[in-house]
Amino acid sequence: MPAYESQPYDILIAGYVVPLSKVSIIVKSGSGVVKRGTVLGVVSQLPESDQYHGMYVVKPVDSTQADGSQDPFTILDDLEVDATTEDVRATGFTSGEFNRHALFFGGTDTIEDHDVAMRKIGLITKRIVE
Repeated sequence: MPAYESQPYDILIAGYVVPLSKVSIIVKSGSGVVKRGTVLGVVSQLPESDQYHGMYVVKPVDSTQADGSQDPFTILDDLEVDATTEDVRATGFTSGEFNRHALFFGGTDTIEDHDVAMRKIGLITKRIVE
């Protein structure tokens, strides 16, 4: 039996006043290796009749795109997904309080580019002093 290993402190979650909620997502092929805390935008949605019942297809938010990924929708909850060559099922947060310094974006985007839009959809960012 392996020895007990404590998990590292999770710097992504910044509070629990706003409840955490999650959604199942599919990270689009070609997104590369995407890590926990990456802000994702919706590029499509699978049909309800599909085996994945209307799941959202997402990729990292990038304000230079015009495919839907320019707008924040969720924050990746999984530690890491490799969507380099194939779509990958994952889980994303759709509400909660998050450490703004633990968030990642596509392209050259930063939290300053998306903070207001994220707040409008329930993804609240906070400054955490370490």
